[in-house]
Amino acid sequence: MKTHMIKILTLILAFSLYVGAQDNSFDGLGDMSVESFYGEVSDSKAISAVPLVSAVVPVPIPTAAVDEVQAPAEIPEWLVMVFINARNNLWQAGIIDINEMETVGSTAKIAVTAELGLLQDKGNSTRFFIQKDNDNSRISSPGEKVMNSDMGSYKHFVNFAKWSIRRHPAKRYMVILWNHGSGRVDIGGADNSGAELGIAYDDLTRNFIRNSQIATALKEISGYAGKKVDIYSSDACLMQMLSVAYEIKDHAQYLVQSEEIVPGYGFPYDTILTSLNANPSASASVASQMIVDNYDTFYEANNHKKGTTISAINSNGFGGFNARLNAWVREAVKNRADVLEALKGTLSFEHGYDGNDTTGNARSKDLYDLIENVNARVDSASELYKAGKALQGHMSGGLIISNENTGPDASYARAKGLAVYLPKMIYDTSYDEMLISRDTLWDDFVKWTIDESYRIR
Repeated sequence: MKTHMIKILTLILAFSLYVGAQDNSFDGLGDMSVESFYGEVSDSKAISAVPLVSAVVPVPIPTAAVDEVQAPAEIPEWLVMVFINARNNLWQAGIIDINEMETVGSTAKIAVTAELGLLQDKGNSTRFFIQKDNDNSRISSPGEKVMNSDMGSYKHFVNFAKWSIRRHPAKRYMVILWNHGSGRVDIGGADNSGAELGIAYDDLTRNFIRNSQIATALKEISGYAGKKVDIYSSDACLMQMLSVAYEIKDHAQYLVQSEEIVPGYGFPYDTILTSLNANPSASASVASQMIVDNYDTFYEANNHKKGTTISAINSNGFGGFNARLNAWVREAVKNRADVLEALKGTLSFEHGYDGNDTTGNARSKDLYDLIENVNARVDSASELYKAGKALQGHMSGGLIISNENTGPDASYARAKGLAVYLPKMIYDTSYDEMLISRDTLWDDFVKWTIDESYRIR
């Protein structure tokens, strides 16, 4: 099992070595203490005001072209594709994660590809076919450079996935987006104007992937693969939200994400790939639970002080969900005092950037816990109570197939795997654009909690 100190020492060793390459050499890292490095890697995968590191990173460059790698004799069971947009303060973690993948590498049963983009790459990125090595001090997998790449473009994300599938077709596909995540936040991008919600923020291009564009990307990837993506996962903060999951449900069978802030270390790729190789014929359901279990085990073992959450959702579980959610909303708005009081004690996420507690202003809360708190305040014979139980039963009865949490705060045990948008004072109008707002009354409910005069349509 990896530890924080092993990771720190490994990356320091990696940066201390000079790796030559014709047109792709990098200058030395310069002065950097263990403390300063630890502070950077400890950053969460959420949008943060942490200043960017200005040092140039000596990232090892591939020594062989990807196309030189001989294709396996048989089609692998799985192709795992990891799109690592590390053009931000998480760049060290991106390099670490590639090295984690290399401790297992691609096998006859499991193929692994990754694209790594760094601020220090001057607008370029590198695509890797991950191969096993025993050297944690460098990236030695074969790869190819991509010039002028926009890591915040969903089109570039799709291009990477197509590149991966074309070279390494498999029976099942897992796609992972790696970067900062917001679930929902006010920010604009090169291809997007106004207040937007999304993931994969590129600090060079100032672009990012909107939640709706994740759906567009997965649809295109599925079409190219000739089948629905088996697992989509966000190695990023705050993405296991109703609005996000509902947006992409038609284009990926299972969704593995976190309700809460994801620590800078992100997913333990070494143990995830080890588990998958131990059971390469695992179904998408089982494989999604592998991610959940390994994530939970890693942060339990490393005593992450702030707490973590992770869950897996079966997209088919959304069948019948809308009717139950709407039934609950219609009953909830008849009980304003009880609902508003319940909201105060509902588990909130966004436990803070850089250690600052922001839960008082959190806009993300656990849906199951909200219902639990409301039911604790109303008569068990009431229609609101019954509607709440029906909605909870739907969530735990097939929508959320796996859910884990860690941390010293016992309240995290109340995290049941699906967060909802619930701002305290100001409603972000970009939320109106989400499919969940089109198909359910949730946006109306949110507006009603803020404005007593608002009437549900």
